[in-house]
Amino acid sequence: MKSYYITDKCIGCTLCARICPVGAISGALKERHSVDSEKCIRCGACAKVCAKECIQNEQGVTMSKAPKRSEWPKPYIDAERCAGCSLCVESCPNDCLTISAPAYHGDIRTVAQLRDANDCIACGFCEKSCPIDAVKLIPPGADPLAMGALEKRKENKMSKLWCRTFQAVMKLGHYFMGYHMPDYVEGPGSIAKLANMVKEKGLDNVLVVTDKTLLGLGLLDTMLDSMDKLGIAYTIFNDIEVNPTSDDVEAGLKAYKENGCKAIIAFGGGAPMDCAKAIGARVVRPRKSVAKLQGILKVMKKIPPFFAVPTTSGTGSETTVAAVITDSATHHKASINDPHLIPDYAILDPELTRGLPPFVTATTGMDALCHAVESYTNWTYCTKLEKKLSKDAVKLIYDNLLAAYRNGNDMEARQNMQRASFFAGRSFTRGCVGYVHAVGHTLGGLYGVPHGLAMSTILPHVMRQYGSAAHKRLAELAEVCGIEGKTSEEKALKFIEWIEQLKRAMDLPIGIEGIKEQDIPQIIAWAKAEANPLYPTPGVWGDEDFKRLIRTISA
Repeated sequence: MKSYYITDKCIGCTLCARICPVGAISGALKERHSVDSEKCIRCGACAKVCAKECIQNEQGVTMSKAPKRSEWPKPYIDAERCAGCSLCVESCPNDCLTISAPAYHGDIRTVAQLRDANDCIACGFCEKSCPIDAVKLIPPGADPLAMGALEKRKENKMSKLWCRTFQAVMKLGHYFMGYHMPDYVEGPGSIAKLANMVKEKGLDNVLVVTDKTLLGLGLLDTMLDSMDKLGIAYTIFNDIEVNPTSDDVEAGLKAYKENGCKAIIAFGGGAPMDCAKAIGARVVRPRKSVAKLQGILKVMKKIPPFFAVPTTSGTGSETTVAAVITDSATHHKASINDPHLIPDYAILDPELTRGLPPFVTATTGMDALCHAVESYTNWTYCTKLEKKLSKDAVKLIYDNLLAAYRNGNDMEARQNMQRASFFAGRSFTRGCVGYVHAVGHTLGGLYGVPHGLAMSTILPHVMRQYGSAAHKRLAELAEVCGIEGKTSEEKALKFIEWIEQLKRAMDLPIGIEGIKEQDIPQIIAWAKAEANPLYPTPGVWGDEDFKRLIRTISA
């Protein structure tokens, strides 16, 4: 077992034996002491008091000492960050820490605190054991808040530099990505043309990825009848979660292979679309799991011929590079991002959205708005095409979403919303989304919050928190909608207010219930992993920024 060792320089002063919290050191006065390797926890307390510096580690390196006990660092516990998990308390060899009592009757928030600073031997075990960096050893007399602010500024500066450097390289790389707009057919009844399109491509066996609800409503009947008449074989795969999982993808892959399919038709909202794309990715990358495909450019191979039929107006999946899948084991929700996932063909038939409930119309429409707004405010990767598509999408949503919500039979509004979703999807395919999606994906993975609902809730909060960094772009979107103001800030704030007014008109919540305090570090970690450094957001956020947003959206 690894332990410290006392050299023959020891004069037997017994200080090390007296301070050792686990009684691992023994020896008589004025005689060389020894260390019991079975007991030693390598806390370093003995080295701190040894005047002769005769304590060595297992590599023979002399452990340095602090000149005076008064100069030993002491633990500082950030009460706001501390989750009260008690790991630091359990790790302390000298019983210096404790968990605070509830502040009032019914209080469920408790935090760690130092019991007696004089007992602390500055071993650092508390700092090492804390999973969320709520405990720090600081020098005597130092201002913990000032030190934290300095560390945060340093961390944020380096993070911003890294993100912006990465994004500058990615901007150049985007010109070689091979983005394209799917060929599309639009208009009422256009679904009837899909079977002929499949036949013309020489395809005679397809996997239809959809969900049970759509199948039960009979929305696929026209398409399936047409394929029956043309002799096109098909296998229906509809066992998909609201947030599709890696298990769903594997089941779909099995259906594709066992039935000898040659192409994929995704029929539905974001869940069937994403699942179908991931199935296609697994077809061409059979040795890579979904987890290994998640990220950027992990497919790098053309998937089978892909036809997309959206039945909502929001996800834009019929034109994007992304497939968002939740890992069945960890519940981590992340994207597979690769230009090879862009569908080859899309059918935009507004009649397929006629029966959407008002709530679904609202949340999917807000999802499309989120795509357009995040892509436009990101700006960095966008060309003139993406900027124009974002503006066109925002204008279409401004003019049509509320009408489609109030009257599901308004086919003009429905068609315009499908076009808006398509444009917004193509825009963020290159322009990327931002922190709205990064945080929203974590809520979907942890709590099953529907994607559109998460987007509609988080969007105005993120745009407000960006502050002046987003005002110019938001003001330009406001101008497209005819929203007036004297300054860019005024226009931007009015645009955000319009989003909030639209949400109220459609009875959408302002916050999300059920976010657990203990999950916040995980939410932040996943959101940062998704967004930084890829998303060229108006500002680069650190832990405290994400924490502030989560506090804001928690209902």
